[in-house]
Amino acid sequence: MDLDIPHLLTGLAARRPVFHSEADLQHELAWRLREVHPELQVRLEYPLAHPSNAAIDILIKNGSEEMALELKYLCQHVEHVIDGEQFALKPQGAQDIRRYDVLKDIGRMEQFLAARPAASAAVLVLSNDPSYWIGPKRDGTCDAAFALREGRTVTGMLDWADHAGPGTKRGRESSIALQGAYAMNWRDYSRIDARFGEFRYLYVPVERP
Repeated sequence: MDLDIPHLLTGLAARRPVFHSEADLQHELAWRLREVHPELQVRLEYPLAHPSNAAIDILIKNGSEEMALELKYLCQHVEHVIDGEQFALKPQGAQDIRRYDVLKDIGRMEQFLAARPAASAAVLVLSNDPSYWIGPKRDGTCDAAFALREGRTVTGMLDWADHAGPGTKRGRESSIALQGAYAMNWRDYSRIDARFGEFRYLYVPVERP
């Protein structure tokens, strides 16, 4: 399915430069999709048969074609008022496990495509936390394999460093195997007059295995 998601985000940013939560982003992006492409069917939290507890954040359908879109909203602390609406984003922290989760989503979408020959898929990350596109730059961190920094290409078998503690890896012990090669190219989304007011996004079309 030929959808220009970055172009949709440009229009969305003019109306919604900031979101309260990932669910808020999910809802507004789905709304924007329907505004621009009223012929599409858009479903949120679309369940997958395997595994039974898995769901796709946004599933877009057009006849026999379908596209899966996974979202992540990774925040630093911001307090700001826009058109009378108060936004108070809490710092999420735990950037190491959130980097893991982004790449895990890419792996999940590769599996989705392997089971659906006519489908397409992508992962979208929106963040105002510069640590995702800037670093870590050194290789000695426990999550170095999962770095999302600008200009990096991610591929192959990805795992925690040997010195990563059990607490860090809890629930995320498995390595991630990516068959495709994915360039981490961050783009500007919006800017507000506040500390951590620069929002950027990472849009990763997923390759068919």
